[in-house]
Amino acid sequence: MKEKIETLRAEIKEDLNSVRKIKSEYDDFSEQVDYENPNYNEQIIIGYQFHNFYNACENIFKNIAGFFENVNTNREWHKKLLKRMKMDIEGVRPAVISDELYLKLDDFRAFRHVFRHLYEGELDWKKQKILVDRFDRTAEMLIDELEDFCRRLKDMTQ
Repeated sequence: MKEKIETLRAEIKEDLNSVRKIKSEYDDFSEQVDYENPNYNEQIIIGYQFHNFYNACENIFKNIAGFFENVNTNREWHKKLLKRMKMDIEGVRPAVISDELYLKLDDFRAFRHVFRHLYEGELDWKKQKILVDRFDRTAEMLIDELEDFCRRLKDMTQ
């Protein structure tokens, strides 16, 4: 069991490195954006970075759910998976994220859905700007809470 937990921890840490890279690339790009009046390409690039950020989050959550319980890919599984991550499942695993982080990530999940299915039309900058304003704090919380979860996993092997 110890080897499997250590493997999960390594997978989480690797995906957290992806999150850090996405955050760093976003920070570099954001220095040149006029957030009061971004052009279409800037909106798309920011949207793509938020899309990738949530994909990395969801990959971590799928790995955790797959290890401890299961990954249900039925209807609305993306929403259910995220919700499950804030749950402390007694006798199985502790909560992965806080209620506060859950609410923040749910906005990114919803945006990712819109971004993926935007075949016609344009992004709503007012809605996207809300995520811009929350991104730094959300990414920091995610990293902190997942590092804490990894420490708790290590304690499970002791």
